[in-house]
Amino acid sequence: MVDDLTVRMKESREFLAKGKHQEALARLMHLTEKYPDNREVKSAIAAALNLRGIAQAEAGAMERAGIDFERSLRYQETADAHVSMGRLHQSRGQFQEAFQEYTRALDLDEDLAAAHEYLGYYFLEVGDPDQAVTAFGRAIAKGLASKHIYLGLWEAYMGLERKEQAHEAALEISKRLPDDDQVLGTLGLSYAVCQGDYDSAEDAWKRAVEINPKNLSSLFNLAGLAAVRSRRREAMDYLKRCVAIDRSRTLAMWKEDVNATRQKFAAYSGDEDFLDILGVTAK
Repeated sequence: MVDDLTVRMKESREFLAKGKHQEALARLMHLTEKYPDNREVKSAIAAALNLRGIAQAEAGAMERAGIDFERSLRYQETADAHVSMGRLHQSRGQFQEAFQEYTRALDLDEDLAAAHEYLGYYFLEVGDPDQAVTAFGRAIAKGLASKHIYLGLWEAYMGLERKEQAHEAALEISKRLPDDDQVLGTLGLSYAVCQGDYDSAEDAWKRAVEINPKNLSSLFNLAGLAAVRSRRREAMDYLKRCVAIDRSRTLAMWKEDVNATRQKFAAYSGDEDFLDILGVTAK
């Protein structure tokens, strides 16, 4: 006969697999009353609380998420929960606390790829691209290969002005995810900035907007490239599409370009037709 502990543990795992954290925790908490010193139960509760906290954070309930992460660590100190706490601190701009959580996670499990990954994002945010490259490289070496890691690696290499390696990172993730519009947008930028290959850049950006017609950055880059090549009407058409998606973000990108050393829209920065599309008045 299967005992109650085995049945309840199995039920809790099934609920967790379905994202039903509350139901899983209800069964696990029932078990703590019968088996207060059982390490397997405590470990399962810690894992369930961490997962529920992650779900809370993704839903924007940061305070509740923090409570769950802290409770998880009280039931059992795990590297995963320390990474979760680090991510929470980083989202709040608490960088010292975030770093402490990530390093504690690695103290507990040097092979936890996620700890290296989020340490990479931390180093990017605090302006240390060299350390970010190292962290992302370790995450990849330990088996992770998400687009966010490779895009972070691209950004870190660009911060170090190591353009060849940045482009290699963009090419690698584009091979893995050839139909991801965000990846294609970065690939286009990489062709333009790292290789000076604007034809390949244009192809990548066009594929990005074919996949996702609301890919604002790729549309804006296509508008800028058309402007540089004196294709006025095409540049205006792309700019109109940008404004239709998000006027405020488009205007912010336009202003950034106006103040840039190498302007894409230099020939049209005071053009009344372009300014009319943006909804601004010429000075």
